[in-house]
Amino acid sequence: MSLADRETITRQIREAVDIIDLVGSSVSLRRAGSAFKGLCPFHEEKTPSFMVHPARQIFKCFGCGVGGDVFKFVQLRENVGFTEARRILAERAGIDLEPRPSSGPAGPGKTDLARACDWARRVFRKNYEGSGGEAARAYVAKRGISPEMVEAFGVGLAVDSYDSLLRQADLSGIDHKLLLAAGLVKESQRGGYYDTFRNRLMFPIVDTNGRVLGFGGRTLGEDPAKYLNTPATALFDKGTNLFGLDRARQAIAETGRAIVVEGYTDCIMAHQHGFFETVATLGTAMTDAHARLLRRFTDRVILLFDSDEAGQRAADRALAVTVGVGLDVSLTRVPEGKDPCDYLLSAGQTGFTGVLNQAIGALEFKWREVSRRYGVGATGPARRRAVEEYLHQLSAWLGQGAIDPIQTGLLINQLSQIVALPAEDLLQQLRKMSQRSRPSTAVKGAANGAQPGATLSQKGSNSQQEALRQIVEVLLNEPAYYAHVASWLKPEHVWDPALSAVVAEMVTILNSGRKLQVAELIGRFESPEYGRLITDLQDRGERRGQFATVIEGAMACLDAFERSRHAAVLADDIRRSRQQAGDQQVPQGEDERLRALTDAAKQSHFSPVRARKRLLDLP
Repeated sequence: MSLADRETITRQIREAVDIIDLVGSSVSLRRAGSAFKGLCPFHEEKTPSFMVHPARQIFKCFGCGVGGDVFKFVQLRENVGFTEARRILAERAGIDLEPRPSSGPAGPGKTDLARACDWARRVFRKNYEGSGGEAARAYVAKRGISPEMVEAFGVGLAVDSYDSLLRQADLSGIDHKLLLAAGLVKESQRGGYYDTFRNRLMFPIVDTNGRVLGFGGRTLGEDPAKYLNTPATALFDKGTNLFGLDRARQAIAETGRAIVVEGYTDCIMAHQHGFFETVATLGTAMTDAHARLLRRFTDRVILLFDSDEAGQRAADRALAVTVGVGLDVSLTRVPEGKDPCDYLLSAGQTGFTGVLNQAIGALEFKWREVSRRYGVGATGPARRRAVEEYLHQLSAWLGQGAIDPIQTGLLINQLSQIVALPAEDLLQQLRKMSQRSRPSTAVKGAANGAQPGATLSQKGSNSQQEALRQIVEVLLNEPAYYAHVASWLKPEHVWDPALSAVVAEMVTILNSGRKLQVAELIGRFESPEYGRLITDLQDRGERRGQFATVIEGAMACLDAFERSRHAAVLADDIRRSRQQAGDQQVPQGEDERLRALTDAAKQSHFSPVRARKRLLDLP
């Protein structure tokens, strides 16, 4: 795809997504004049300082300073890069980013798959609420799940039939091949299709943008496969998604932690008891992708697993991946013989809080687990093997940057007391292991492009730089003044690299004859920091007002600066002439050059003697 095509699609996305609808899906907004106001989703505040401007299609928080367009809002909210934010908004707007093949039929895109899954969710909900859903409702009631939670999580029913969903698709005019691509039906060896889910309680798996990606189904019969997930599709991968994250993300941000459980009902029951920051893995061991997904919303994770052997293995795997991505991980278990859902029903919120409070840090948990395998009272070779295994694990985590130096020192001191070995010896051994296990990687270069806040080895801002900045502030509010300042506004004249980059893009847009729109300008930069910078500039210009006066004053300042620069050139020329002529006589033509110098400095009364002394420090 060419750059021009990419920019065209980006512009189409920006025009298709209304910022009020986007921000309003996660922030309660109320009208404030021509704008909308709400509590900032990016920092805690009691008085709303977060403004959204529908006319400009931008947002700005006057509390923490963040600002930008629809792309920057998604980048900040989801903690993703520009490319991923662009994909998210494209799917929201129904705009396909995937290039179509030049020949052959085009398969369904992700937007089509999400719509098919959402249609299936509605069918499953109707089944659950209908006369055929009595058994499903009885099972849910037996598990103690409230009707409110059933509604909130969209729990449904796949009836005990091989073609129920297919028949519903025919009535709705939905192509069977679309259902196949979405994992809702499977191909039969005898030809045709059959429903993937039959006689199962259905749990929709929804991402943080509200898209239904797939389903988890719990059997209501004797099927040996107790749980069944949607097969991998272009939209869904059970190793990269978490159940309940769409509902938990806000609570995770507010509490500063995420609670991770294994089962769908465990997650729902935790929410029912007020632990809204709970999510669940999808019947699979926790993956690196799960950990990175959580890392977008919090630094602290509590892993809650069953007490059986399978739960122990799952906990060990989860521990490795979560610590590996730099999360602050602790682990706890429910009492023997219970899963979190059952325990919540019997012990309630107070008991569950006690379980969470008993969580121990990942490193302490790992030492206990290693010690248990080798025997708590192991001596000699057994103790040495336990120490070496633990140090190997620590070195792996240390190599990933998961443990800071202070934490490492504390661990070494604790381990020294446990194994009765000097801390210095243990630390030396750990460093050797880390060096052996550290992969050889090329040094990463600096990120392309200047970032706001970057500094140059130049003198600080002066009146010229402030004048240029004020011109930018005016143009972001009233681009019509560009004709007056076009000859003065040059990117190379701006010292600050980030502001210079903004000026370069502004000039490109304005010279093309297109109208300068703040949202479009922000969208030309991938870093959210440019959203902050540009909205700061726009807001300062708007607050100052008096655009004509500001432009007049800035141009006068720039004119004076140019005269001063010209005067400096003339002064250097006079100095060189004096040095060549010697100190005995005034060089021929110096009086004329001094007159020109004085004109440049706007001196109304000329005196060669005063000019030599004041401007050149010469007699």
